[in-house]
Parts: sequence; structure tokens; C-alpha cells
Amino acid sequence: MPTVSLLNCNANRSNLWHFRLSLLLLILATPSVITCVEANEPFYKGKLINIGSHRLHINCIGEGAPTIILDSGIGGFSLEWASVQKNLADKNFKVCSYDRAGYGWSDTGPKPRTTARITKELKILLTQANIPGPYLLVGHSFGGFNMRYFASEYPKLTAGLVLIDSSHPMQFKTEEFKKNKIKKINKKKNLRRRINIIKPIMSINYPKENKRVAYILMTTKKSIRTLLNELENMETSAIQLAERSHNESYNFPTIIITRGKRVWPNNVFGNRREQQWTKLQYDLENISNNSTHYFADKSGHHIHLDQPKLTTEKIFLAIKKYRNLIIKNELSRIFSNNLITYSIISSFNTLDSENKNTHLSKNNKLVTEELYNYTLVKQLNFKRLSGSYPIHNF
Repeated sequence: MPTVSLLNCNANRSNLWHFRLSLLLLILATPSVITCVEANEPFYKGKLINIGSHRLHINCIGEGAPTIILDSGIGGFSLEWASVQKNLADKNFKVCSYDRAGYGWSDTGPKPRTTARITKELKILLTQANIPGPYLLVGHSFGGFNMRYFASEYPKLTAGLVLIDSSHPMQFKTEEFKKNKIKKINKKKNLRRRINIIKPIMSINYPKENKRVAYILMTTKKSIRTLLNELENMETSAIQLAERSHNESYNFPTIIITRGKRVWPNNVFGNRREQQWTKLQYDLENISNNSTHYFADKSGHHIHLDQPKLTTEKIFLAIKKYRNLIIKNELSRIFSNNLITYSIISSFNTLDSENKNTHLSKNNKLVTEELYNYTLVKQLNFKRLSGSYPIHNF
């Protein structure tokens, strides 16, 4: 079993109790210290998967299809999804949260940290971990970039998108964003600035049982360097996404959830930023012909932390829309095939009225029987896929 260690944890059994006591005192004395995180401790869940150049941490719970993949914003990682992930798994869905390279328990990855590289690594991770598609892709903030890019790269593996206050490629075209490009942090002020960067990410609604561990992991040099590299290359990521999604519109369900609370100061500058953000959020509706847009009135930027139940409900909705789309497409195929049969039969003008009625009657019976059999098959298939959701509950 792999062990993830952020300290050198080689204490033998006779000293283990003293080691753990010392470690606890050290953590209480200095909150920013790097802690020892062992694979068998309660806050480490999931696996470390070797993807070639480095290892990525992924944690999957529950059973059912489509598999839900969760991706965080810049600086975030898997623990922030704990509430949403549990809610989904309890409803018989397979849900996977993972740590991008450099975050959480994942190794540092090759640079630059761009959306194109991150997406490629995620695909390798899912393959190596034997997690087949289709995937419902859920992305928060910068994670929305990555999930959109994945969907454009692998549309046949995409069941749908849920974008949670997602970044938009065009946000870098506005004057306000250009004036506030990320600058490198002065190494002399590294620790203080590091904590200031992390504070907004550590939402007041972060799961309490994970908050201390998350703070420790999010303030490591590895995590901060990754955060800065993603920020510095975010404009490149935006260009990569814009080039992939240019003039493309998909049919898979897309749910957009936008924050309802403002995050910028209540002044002229802040008002412009809020207006621009809302305008770009509306533009996300053009990703798919099957888009629905919601506003989370009680949430700031971290909607999945502020309103986990709302987030869970909208992910459910995306799955329902995906399943309905499957049924609609299959029914269209069946009706299309039988309409062709009807057309051929009607073309035989030499048949008398009685013969025509006989043929049409048989054809209608065929449609009815085929639809009935199809429904039975789909009930079995969806029960197998989702665990307990029969067809009439969609």
C-alpha cells in the first residue's frame, strides 16, 4: 500500500506513540508546518496512481454511471468536495475527486501547468485507474477550464458539464483583468503572502473535519509553487481552451451555476468586475444546445462549499438530463426505423384498403412491442448503471 509522507516518518513501533504525540504538539504550535499524512489515516482516502512522469491522487466512492469527476479551482484540492461527494455517493453514483499535480497528495508535475497538460494527465489518470466513461465533468473556477477542455477533447466520453462559477477564456480581454495580471511573489515575504493567498480559498464553510489538514497541505511550498504556476499560465490556458471550443456547440447537458453574492469591493472598479463576470457567465450558456443557468443567491465564489446541497441537486439534474437524452435518442432511432417501414408499405398503391390496414396494423404492433421491449431492457440497463434508479424516476 503506498504511503504519502510530507515528513520523514521512519519511527519504529516502539517510538510510534511518542512520535505521534510530538507531531501533534508540533502541529498545534505551528499551524503552517507540514504534517505527516499516512495512507491509513482517516483523512487520506483513495489511491496514488502512477501516470508516468509523476503520481496523482484520486478518491472514488459510490457506484453508478455516469462517473462524476470533480475538479477544483486554483489552489484547491480533493478535500473541499467532501460534502458534495458524500451526498452524491449516498444516491448511488460513482464520484471521483482528485488532486491536480502539485496539490494535496499528488506529486509535483511537469511545467508549465496549463489546461492542455492538466487535461492530458487527467485522461491518463482515469485510464490507469481503470475508471471508464462516460463522465459527468464538474469544474469549479479554473477547474471549469479543464473540464471544458476535456469535453472538447473527448466528447464521446462526456455525459455532461457542470460549471461552478467557472472562469471564462474571454475574462483576460477586459482592461481590468489586464491591469491585474499575477506578479511573482517576493521570496522574502513568501510565508506571509502564501497565507494571504490561501485564506480566500479556505472558505468559512470548508468541511470542519478537513480544515486543518487542508490548510497544512495548501500552504506547502509544492502547493504554492503550483498555484503560482497555474496563475501565471492561466492566460495561456484560456487561449488553449478558446482554440479548442471555437465555434463549437455540443448537445450534452450543461449546467452553469453562478455565485449570487458579490466578491469585489462596492465601488466603481468592483462594480465593473461584477458586471463583466456576470456577462461572461451568461455567455457560458452557448457551450451547449442543452444548457441551463442557475444563480446561487447565498454563495460567494466557492458555491460547492457555501451551498453543497444546491450543488448536489444541480449535478443530479445534469445526470437526469443526460439519461433523458439517451432515451430520446434511442426512441428517435426506433421511430425513425419504423417510419421508413411505414413509408415503404404506403407506397404500394396496388394494395387494397384492407391489405393496407392489415400492414399498418402489424407495423403499429411492431412499434408497440419494440418500445415495450426497449423499455424493459433500459430498465435493466439503467438499474445496472445507477444502482437503484428505475426508468420512471428519471
